[in-house]
Amino acid sequence: MNHWILIVIAAGSNVALNLCLKKGGQALNVSSPSAIALSVLTSGWMWLAVLSAGFLLSAFVAAIRLYSLSLTYTAVTALAMVLLTVIGVLLHQESVSPARIAGLGLIIAGLAVTAVAG
Repeated sequence: MNHWILIVIAAGSNVALNLCLKKGGQALNVSSPSAIALSVLTSGWMWLAVLSAGFLLSAFVAAIRLYSLSLTYTAVTALAMVLLTVIGVLLHQESVSPARIAGLGLIIAGLAVTAVAG
């Protein structure tokens, strides 16, 4: 399988993991350590987060077998950062500023330079 397909799968899994943890964390009962453990174990969002983490780990390990660790890690992280920001803006009404757009552009440019140099 092409390493870029694995990188995209890993980045998508990373995004899903973060979104599931956010949703699951919002519903946690934090009144005591046992209540936290019980609410984690009974939360569908937390189980989806575990599943997403498994996909992330599998795709990432498969990708680093085929390509360099430094490029794979950079690509997964950069893609996840950009996707999480876009989703945050579209679904969670997060603000968009010129500085934020410039930062995302620099992330994408950095990934492109890293990929071409690798």
